[in-house]
Amino acid sequence: MDKKRNDYYFNIFLNLSRAIYMQLEKGWDNEARVSGITYAQQHALWLLHVQDGLTLEEIGNIAIWNKSTTSALISRLAKKGLVYKEKEEGGRTIRIYLTKEGKKKINDSVNTNECLSYMSLLKDLDEEKIKLYLSTLKEIYALVSQDKNQDFARFIDQYSNNLLKNN
Repeated sequence: MDKKRNDYYFNIFLNLSRAIYMQLEKGWDNEARVSGITYAQQHALWLLHVQDGLTLEEIGNIAIWNKSTTSALISRLAKKGLVYKEKEEGGRTIRIYLTKEGKKKINDSVNTNECLSYMSLLKDLDEEKIKLYLSTLKEIYALVSQDKNQDFARFIDQYSNNLLKNN
């Protein structure tokens, strides 16, 4: 493909990707505020809801946050009594778990009328179409990340299945 056409497609791709991200982030930020938490706090709680016992590094990799952001966020959630840290026996690995209050907070935050309405974005689509969209997004992510973030890939491919098992 020539440079002019490549630039044309990349411009559309980049701006659509950014617009989708920004719209989703604004929506989630509004939904989280209804429950008295920030979008980032809601996201961390959601990650632990899907796969409790992640490490700080795993949470950061999945959320695509740097180490200091992740550490500060988890510390704030611990001070609020929504998560706790537990050191593995005989090891240096610290895992993060939801407290009873944390489980209640994430359940409350995703069960508001506003959030349920927002999360129903895909409900009227054919399941095959949804699978096609998600497959395409995974391919795009693989192109952009060059598959360097295995924690994120594992979260999408394995841990997300916990939602089907737990509901």
